Amino acid sequence: MDLQARTTQGERLSTADDEREECSEASTLEAALAAAQARIAALEFAVSSQARDRADLINLVSHELRTPITVISGFSRLLQDPVHGPLDELQGHFVAETLKACRRLDRFVGDLLEARPESGTPLPIAIEVADLEATIRSIFESLAPLLAGRGLQVELDLDPSICEFPFDARRIEQVVTNMLTNSIRYGRPDGQIRVAAVVVGEGAARFVWVSVEDDGPGIPVENRIRIFEPYVRGEGGVESAGLGIGLAICDRIVASHGGSIGVEDGSLGGACFFFSLPYAPGPMCEAQCVPKECD
Repeated sequence: MDLQARTTQGERLSTADDEREECSEASTLEAALAAAQARIAALEFAVSSQARDRADLINLVSHELRTPITVISGFSRLLQDPVHGPLDELQGHFVAETLKACRRLDRFVGDLLEARPESGTPLPIAIEVADLEATIRSIFESLAPLLAGRGLQVELDLDPSICEFPFDARRIEQVVTNMLTNSIRYGRPDGQIRVAAVVVGEGAARFVWVSVEDDGPGIPVENRIRIFEPYVRGEGGVESAGLGIGLAICDRIVASHGGSIGVEDGSLGGACFFFSLPYAPGPMCEAQCVPKECD
């Protein structure tokens, strides 16, 4: 065999080896792709199953809550009836707060059934001119027993220049209540909570900025977006149990108002949850503001 023939044969052998190697690599890649697709399918099935389980759980919890809410509110209304004996001022206040809490919980159960956090459908809101300071103070009155139970000191820093303006008072009460109960749950015993509201921006681009700070462990930077997703719970609280849907609903409520929501490090050493609402007070309210306070 001459040199040219040997060279041609060697090239053919080399080509055959290359083709076998390419076939082997292709087979390996196909096997890896098939394995990856199988893992993806398994994950999709698991996610779908978890979503169904969570939906079933919400339906079950909502259904089971209806009966005790009805019973508690029914007996509370009976206590308010003078036919069953008079109540002193303090007793009347306690019964009224119980009824208020029942109504709030009943509305929340309705919200769960109406629009689950993962559904993406907007929550219905009813925007009317309302008093933000009165809304926040009412929340503190309702949560006073929980605050006292943990020995928490509360600092309120509400901008006196904030006039009445359009927002859904019931929904914003839900947002502030959720943030405040989280601070009660995750803050230090005998610690401190600060709630502030201030007007920021100018002209048509003004917002009311509301914040709730505590001295708890805070939220790690990598979790500060995830914490507003459905079924994500914080860690380190005295009561970490829960569905993890509160902040997800808050996110949707604030978004429905055209505002924003988030969390950052607070000046007390823990988390500072905040949200903003478009601020558009009426002309009469603006005229009543003292220029020094409204700047």
